Amino acid sequence: MIIRKPKVDDAELVRLISLKSRAGAEVLYDRYAMVLLLVIIRIVPEKKEAEAVLEQTFIKVWNSFDVYIRQNGKLLPWMIVIARNLIKDTINGKINLPKMAVKT
Repeated sequence: MIIRKPKVDDAELVRLISLKSRAGAEVLYDRYAMVLLLVIIRIVPEKKEAEAVLEQTFIKVWNSFDVYIRQNGKLLPWMIVIARNLIKDTINGKINLPKMAVKT
């Protein structure tokens, strides 16, 4: 038996995340994890490292969502910027994630 979740539009997703709803976290991850992972893997080819960046990206998105609301932009590009900044910060030694091998 396949259980299908009801479709959540972007406005409802933003509302759910603003409320720190578990449903919002699940929809956010389901909707964007694969796309973000593909973006991250283009820079950080090691799977374990890429997954660590992905995890930290979602944590940062969740914890700084009020910044997104104030900016009133598109959600995916904002999340990609966060992922790229985390990669840069890791490479520059500003945060500690697993050591990264970066494609040049």
